[in-house]
Amino acid sequence: MSRTSRKARRIVAAVAMFPRQCIQPDTRLDDLGLDMLDRIEIVVAAERATGGFVQGENEWQTVGDVIAACHAAVIYGECHHGADT
Repeated sequence: MSRTSRKARRIVAAVAMFPRQCIQPDTRLDDLGLDMLDRIEIVVAAERATGGFVQGENEWQTVGDVIAACHAAVIYGECHHGADT
């Protein structure tokens, strides 16, 4: 599991107030009781953790979707910051 995946799982676990061991990529966000405000909290924490722009929270169904968004943010952040140098 990549570092970004672990960070994303940690963020979801913290927001959902579940043990990290219970958070797997196929875990459904609805099963964790996460509402839209919780998803925004995940976005803010993930953007701080990745340094990129995390999007798609309206379409997220599973923790795997959050992980994919975080991976995309990392790639975006690396490309964006690399272009500025």
